[in-house]
Amino acid sequence: MISVEEALARILAQITPLAPTHVPLSESFGLVLAEDIFSGDDIPPFANSAMDGFALRSQDSQAQDGKPARLRIIGSIPAGYVVERAIEPGTAMRIMTGAPVPAGADAVIQVELTQGAEANSEWVEVLEKVAPGNNIRPAGEDIQRGQLVLARGAEINAWAIGLLATLGYAQVPVIRRPRVAILGTGDEVIDVGEVLQPGKIRNSNSYLIEAATRQAGGEPHRLGVARDTVESLRENFATALSHDLLITSGGVSVGDFDLVKDIMREQGQVDFWRINMRPGKPVAFGQIGGVPLLGLPGNPVSTAVTFQLFAGPIIRKMLGHTRLVKPQVEVIVEDGVQEQVMRRHYVRAHVTWNGSAFVARTTGSQGSHIMTSLLNANAFVIVPEGGVKIHPGERANAMMLDWPEVEVNI
Repeated sequence: MISVEEALARILAQITPLAPTHVPLSESFGLVLAEDIFSGDDIPPFANSAMDGFALRSQDSQAQDGKPARLRIIGSIPAGYVVERAIEPGTAMRIMTGAPVPAGADAVIQVELTQGAEANSEWVEVLEKVAPGNNIRPAGEDIQRGQLVLARGAEINAWAIGLLATLGYAQVPVIRRPRVAILGTGDEVIDVGEVLQPGKIRNSNSYLIEAATRQAGGEPHRLGVARDTVESLRENFATALSHDLLITSGGVSVGDFDLVKDIMREQGQVDFWRINMRPGKPVAFGQIGGVPLLGLPGNPVSTAVTFQLFAGPIIRKMLGHTRLVKPQVEVIVEDGVQEQVMRRHYVRAHVTWNGSAFVARTTGSQGSHIMTSLLNANAFVIVPEGGVKIHPGERANAMMLDWPEVEVNI
């Protein structure tokens, strides 16, 4: 058996980001930029008013003989329009927020600091002296023409979409989403809508993997269930060759009907198939027809844990991310972990912050078939190899499932 770290390193060494493409801006959320984004314009593109008020020369706002400056109103500038007339000494123009500042003006005074300027008034009194630049947003204050705004490799979030829209990117250069084929295996597995019969179980793993793939950023495609025959596996593997990644569940252990590894050897290669961990020792990785294949165990909790450790990083690397793995933090294990396991043990737990430390409490029975142990889990407490016990109140590392991924040096 190999370690978790070696398994992940060997997997990621064989994964490369997928080809760049262009997608509509509205479809780019969560994808990774394939190119640097430079601005073709100053943002804002012109000096504009930050307030509703009056555009004027700042020197004209000075009170005279203790009386407010009185300026003649020579026009009005709504947002979205440009006026040709310039501000001259002793004059002002009404201006709306976002409207271009007229020539000759070097300040805007907000309407609250004026009086006497009713709708049809030709004059306005300025109640406060303003400095040059007051309430004016200069052209290029936010972004300058030619400036690098978003770097290649950045994940596109809502704020980035707002910037891309501001810069006029109707189509965005991104790394495309990996198409992930998901295949259940086993004569005992039936679809979720079928009535349970003796000896049968529903295909929960494929639906779990489908949701987790979508959460990781991939495009999942369930292929159904392959029966425990070489012919069925060959047929389903052939369908998977049009995808970027194949994830199977079940069929990678040591039983007579665990045939996935055999077909991998026949049509490609097996890099490894056992990892020193619990749950999830029988994980296979290799390729068929040039398509990476990750074979996850059949027990549902094992599937969930190994997906987080291995499948998630594969999908993220294909997407062009460099932040691939979930972070670890030190936690106080409130109830401890008494079971002694020689392999590294990933214990489902719920972690909270008590004001001074992260505190973990395990989520009940840790059997690899106990799916309810996943429901309230936001972390895996990591119990080291060698039969280590964690007594109540002792500290351990925990992998945080609901935190964003971090850089990994692999």
